[in-house]
Amino acid sequence: MDNQELDKLTACSECDLLIERITLVENQQAHCPRCNSLLYQGRANHINKTLLVSASGLAMVFPAYFLPMMNMSALGISNSASVISSIPPMMNSSFWVAGMGLLLFAVIFPIMILAITFWIAIHLKLDRFPNYLSNLQKLYQRLVRWGMPEVYVLGLLVSFVKLLDDFTVELGSGMISFILLMFCSIMVTTTVSRNYFWERLHHVQAG
Repeated sequence: MDNQELDKLTACSECDLLIERITLVENQQAHCPRCNSLLYQGRANHINKTLLVSASGLAMVFPAYFLPMMNMSALGISNSASVISSIPPMMNSSFWVAGMGLLLFAVIFPIMILAITFWIAIHLKLDRFPNYLSNLQKLYQRLVRWGMPEVYVLGLLVSFVKLLDDFTVELGSGMISFILLMFCSIMVTTTVSRNYFWERLHHVQAG
């Protein structure tokens, strides 16, 4: 079987069945005939969508991490904290493991996912494929499993409910920005087409 025939095939990630690729229109899905797992789906303007979502997420980085998440007050004393300001006290206490997890999974990894996605989408839009781009794509595919800002949001909402019994709590602008950033980090994983990237890279290298 020559390379041109191999290019027409795709392998199921679940059962390894080789299947001939067909062209799909928007919102169509191709499923494995053996195990029914999703192989790929048709997407329209996915590069533009990826650029829009990743750029929107990056625009939310500063307000999400540096503006106050909550404003708490009791007996005339008020206090507020942002994501970044809450990390050093945790790192300097017995909760340093939780602080390290917060720094990695809710701050560093989501930012890296959005930045790498934006950078790759820019290159796809401009039809440029420098040598390091494939390594960036591999890094993205590893990082996407570890970015978990939604877990942090869930923890904040639980804390918010419990604090209402003892404090007057108001959600800050940082919370709204963080929820928007979380939404973008989740949405970007649905707009990115890994198959499209590797196919484009293969054809560029073959040419």
